[in-house]
Amino acid sequence: MTGVAAERSTIGRALWIALPVAVLLAAASSPAIAQRVPRFLFPALAALGGALLGRSLMRALVRLARAPAPARRVQIVPVVLIGVAALFFLILPHGRLVYVLLPSTGREPKILAGFGDWRGSEGYPRLDAHRGIDVAGRPGVDVLAAAGGRVTVARDSHDLCGLIVVVDHQPHGYRTIYCHLSMFSVTPGQTVVRGQPLGTLGTSGQRAWPGYEHMHLELQRGNDPSDLNDPLSRMAGCFEEARPYPTDHLVLTYPVRC
Repeated sequence: MTGVAAERSTIGRALWIALPVAVLLAAASSPAIAQRVPRFLFPALAALGGALLGRSLMRALVRLARAPAPARRVQIVPVVLIGVAALFFLILPHGRLVYVLLPSTGREPKILAGFGDWRGSEGYPRLDAHRGIDVAGRPGVDVLAAAGGRVTVARDSHDLCGLIVVVDHQPHGYRTIYCHLSMFSVTPGQTVVRGQPLGTLGTSGQRAWPGYEHMHLELQRGNDPSDLNDPLSRMAGCFEEARPYPTDHLVLTYPVRC
């Protein structure tokens, strides 16, 4: 097989692996699909795709090392292409897995995906910047109001957010959005105080993979969904019932217990 033919063969094999993995990730981000299949299906398929991608990368590296000097320029192309695919679909997700498995070093919950991140909670690439923060928590734990306010929404959004609660924080001009609940403890129009349970954490909407369950928290200014702020910029840490909190400006606490 000539160098060019070998290169095309290697690239073709990599595409046959990377493209199905990308399609699986797109399917996993669809609530209509993710909620209708076993929770371990997509993680298992992604692990299989990652293993195949790693195998292809190792074989491409071996061919590059064994190729004579004049042919190495041709052999390096598939190595680069497969390496980029492995970075997004193998290395970054495994880095996030290690982060999830490591014990916490402090009281505060883990942030699986930050504001503006281009990676999701499982470490895979996103098609758009993350709108809020994903705060890790076990399914069934209470979702706490990050600040006092009035509940304006408590319903099933039938989209990526799933069961959603929105709390309006007046007179500060902000509202917080809580996604992926499994049940509600509040109703629209109800006034809540900081730390009050709004419901319980679940996997509604874009279903989190096992071990990556979280509460998605957004902070919006006014009623403009595109006017987003980083919730961590106003985060005062874990909720403490006896602690006094400022009232002249909006201060948030984590939406799960520490």
